[in-house]
Amino acid sequence: MNTAKRHIDALESRIGLMASLANIINIDRMRDGNEGEAPILNDYYYGSLVEAIEIVAESCYRELSHLDDASEEEVAR
Repeated sequence: MNTAKRHIDALESRIGLMASLANIINIDRMRDGNEGEAPILNDYYYGSLVEAIEIVAESCYRELSHLDDASEEEVAR
């Protein structure tokens, strides 16, 4: 169960990272609607943030695969 806990902890931190990156985009886009100011970030930065989210999401899928493997090993014991 220790292995499963480690994989779950890794997933939680990566999901938190994705949420933080998405929040950066959301806050920047809300500036235009709420304060009448232009967003600080341009399309290049938005693209970079989205790419970072995709990379973290891929690592989450790998971590889920490891968790699934660990779960199967636990059941086999």
